[in-house]
Formats: sequence, C-alpha cells, structure tokens
Amino acid sequence: MSHFLFVAGALRERSSEESTELQLGQGLWGLSTGLIRTNLQTYLDAESRGLVYVLKVGLYAEFQMVSPVLDFSALDAFLSDDLRTEARFGFVRINGVRRLACSAVASQALLLNVLQIADQAELARRLRLGMHRLTQAEYAGIMRGATGKAT
Repeated sequence: MSHFLFVAGALRERSSEESTELQLGQGLWGLSTGLIRTNLQTYLDAESRGLVYVLKVGLYAEFQMVSPVLDFSALDAFLSDDLRTEARFGFVRINGVRRLACSAVASQALLLNVLQIADQAELARRLRLGMHRLTQAEYAGIMRGATGKAT
C-alpha cells in the first residue's frame, strides 16, 4: 500500500496556502507534473492517503484519495481556469480532509526523522519534486508525530 506526501509551493497566481485551500475546498488534489501523474497512476490504490506539506507553513492536511487519476479535461470550465497551474497534468478526487497543525520547523524535523533522511539539503531536494511516496509505516509515523495519535 502506498501513501503520498504532496508539497504545495507558491505559484505566480497565489500563495502555497491559498492554492492548498482552493484544492481542498474543491475536493481534489491537482497533479502539477508529469512525474507525479505517472507515479500516482502506478501506485494509487483504494487505501491510499495523502498528506499535504505547505512550504513555509508545514504539514497542513491529510485526506483519502477516492478516485483514479483523472485528466485535466474532466474539470468543469470554471475549475479548469482556476486550477490550470495546480492540475495541468490531471487530478485525483479527495475525501475526508483532516487539517493538521504542525509548524514548518516541527514538520521538517519529523520528516527528517521518519523518512530517515540524513540532512536538510536532501529533504529540500525531495520536497522540490512535489511528491514523495510513503510506505504505511512512514505514513503512520508522520501522522503520529503530527497529531500525537496512532493511526
């Protein structure tokens, strides 16, 4: 089973937090690169969960992915215009969004520890990719650290 850590960065049109709120509010998560789309098509299953890390904010939300990868053309005209940057390579529907409150500093320390990454530079490199595939154990460790509860 695979879970995914998505990274929301700042865009020309809006901040990373605004972009995240827009997507979560619409019940979808956009796929901003072809690599993210390919990896989700390969590893997404019915039990997959997603975590959102917002740059300069920290771990922000957790959700269930409830559909296969959909093409950008499946968005209605309003959403396709509004989410053209975030979802240019498609999107997945999401459900059961749960907000997290874990500061950027605490989130980075948690990710370094759970993902067993040696240094901040390597974590930054991985986050720049926009998505990181997580095992069940990594997902559980991140959720435990972010919420203080076992998943």
